Amino acid sequence: MALLRPSHVRRAGVTLVEMLIGVAILGVLLAVAVPSLSNMMERRRVVAAAGEIASIFVQARSEATSLGGKVNIHLQPVPATIGEFSCVRLSTDDVIDVCRCNRSGERLCSVGNGRLLREFLLPKDSSVTFSATGEWVASNPYVVNFMRGNYVTNTNNVHVTVIGTRTQAKLRVEYISSGRVRTCSPDGSMSGFPTCAAQGGA
Repeated sequence: MALLRPSHVRRAGVTLVEMLIGVAILGVLLAVAVPSLSNMMERRRVVAAAGEIASIFVQARSEATSLGGKVNIHLQPVPATIGEFSCVRLSTDDVIDVCRCNRSGERLCSVGNGRLLREFLLPKDSSVTFSATGEWVASNPYVVNFMRGNYVTNTNNVHVTVIGTRTQAKLRVEYISSGRVRTCSPDGSMSGFPTCAAQGGA
């Protein structure tokens, strides 16, 4: 007796229409996820940069004590002719200190006995920048001096604000007159950090 065969056999697999639907769904998910991931990464870079700057302030006080002299934190804006980056430099100060952020590499620490102890350079194309404000000494702006045994610097209300250029996420590193370094959120948008006091407050 002859067996009847079906006119067609359905084979397991994915049709072209099903594949296109899957690709479309994946595209929608990526379109939603990629900006969110980018924003999260930028916020993490803001936190990392603020942590690096805060640690330089802590190190400055420690170096002044261990070296028995004066050390400087340089926070000068960097001219476009020097480079496209934000800068913090920590250096010793022995009469003359030309380890400033607004000097080119070949001129850095080129005069006097000052020497570079540490620097943090953040390229502006990294999507995170920072800038400093303070009640600077007119003859030596954007420089914070630390002396052995003296937690009070020559500059008051020192604030370094770190900003994510895309998300506008902000953190501020403050050097408080008591000798403590504090990191806070100026607008309260960064979870895990206290909201900063009004600008100019301790």
